[in-house]
Amino acid sequence: MIAVDEHTSIGCWVHDISAQDVEIVVPDASLIPDVFLLTSSAQESIKVCRTLWRTDEMIGARHL
Repeated sequence: MIAVDEHTSIGCWVHDISAQDVEIVVPDASLIPDVFLLTSSAQESIKVCRTLWRTDEMIGARHL
């Protein structure tokens, strides 16, 4: 999930992840801010990420 703000989360699919970067598929990448929280209930983790690039449905981001 991507936490857009304290009240809004958007479901996503992590396409690729490395130690610093992540590629994410979302329904509408224009709704995702430049800095966001990426959460995972499976890994019980929260990562602050900064968007590096985006297409209509994909985002490339770096963990801060």
